[in-house]
Amino acid sequence: MLDHSRFEEQLKMKEWQPLKLEEISEDTKKVNDILNKESDLACVLIGTSYLAELLASIIEVSFIKSSVSGKLLDPQRGALGGFATRTDLAYCLGLINKNVYQDLIKVAEIRNMFAHSHLALDFGDITVREACDRLQAWRILLHGEHEKLPAEPTPKQMQMRARNQFNISVALIGSRIHLNALSKREQSKKP
Repeated sequence: MLDHSRFEEQLKMKEWQPLKLEEISEDTKKVNDILNKESDLACVLIGTSYLAELLASIIEVSFIKSSVSGKLLDPQRGALGGFATRTDLAYCLGLINKNVYQDLIKVAEIRNMFAHSHLALDFGDITVREACDRLQAWRILLHGEHEKLPAEPTPKQMQMRARNQFNISVALIGSRIHLNALSKREQSKKP
């Protein structure tokens, strides 16, 4: 299960602060375990939260050193605390490219489908499957070739396909944002 101790520590602190890039690196394996082993709902919510943390970190690296950064990025009360706002800002500041931006918007749409449904959803739902199919990040694994699907895939195969598309996209988008943040941090250290 997910370790909530860091979140509880942040609640006790006066000001929320984004996770340090090194802490996110340590959390990546835990997030991947959740993406692959937990329920579809946990997969979507944790995957999106992971990307939100990465967005907060890359944005913070771009800010001047100030206590105001944490206040702005606070997910509960900050003006830049929302996933969509962070995504828009990261794109407008040139911290992520247009393809990543578009996929982050699609991830948010998928998250909203799960979060705002009055019934339990899973990756077998046709609207969820279609949304996952519109993600682009996972397609890099096709190496420019067309995806080979069974002639008549079973509902379980279609559900697993959508979940894999989501998981791979989260992992690849997360890696790209993380690398961009590390690069940005190194650039800011140079005179």
